[in-house]
Amino acid sequence: MRAMFGLVSLLVVLFIILMVFKYFEAPTIEKGEKAKDEARQISGRGDDGKAAIDSFKTEGKMKGGTLEGLMVTEVTPGGALEAYGLRKGDEIVSVNGTDLAAISSDPDTAKAMAIQNGFQGGNPIIVVRDGKRITLPDKGTPGTTGTPSSDPRKNVQDQLKGLGIQSH
Repeated sequence: MRAMFGLVSLLVVLFIILMVFKYFEAPTIEKGEKAKDEARQISGRGDDGKAAIDSFKTEGKMKGGTLEGLMVTEVTPGGALEAYGLRKGDEIVSVNGTDLAAISSDPDTAKAMAIQNGFQGGNPIIVVRDGKRITLPDKGTPGTTGTPSSDPRKNVQDQLKGLGIQSH
């Protein structure tokens, strides 16, 4: 009888521990993982830890000395921009609502700005794919933020608040 009472008590304690984990610890871990993903993106790194700017190659598409777009010639499998939805053959034409021609006439500078103002900020990058304009991040693509923001720090601050951490 004592053994049965001890076993039931042990099971009740185990159940309480599992409930505490489910309702308190698991959501905190999930929020922490999301904050970590956003911080990684803001730092300009992919899931693989490599710099986003190194995860794709481009060539400038020029017309009369003006940069019209960046043709994507290569995308690293598993890299940051592949996760953002970029594909080989895409033509980057706009970043965060600004045409590339207004950003820079230099293809390398335009590529760097596409990373800084687009990917790192979680802002839209407009590409032409198969003759259609597509906004990245593609909300249906796994691993993308899906929620563009004009201020990437706000998303991290919201995550920190969710974890009960005040930022200054």
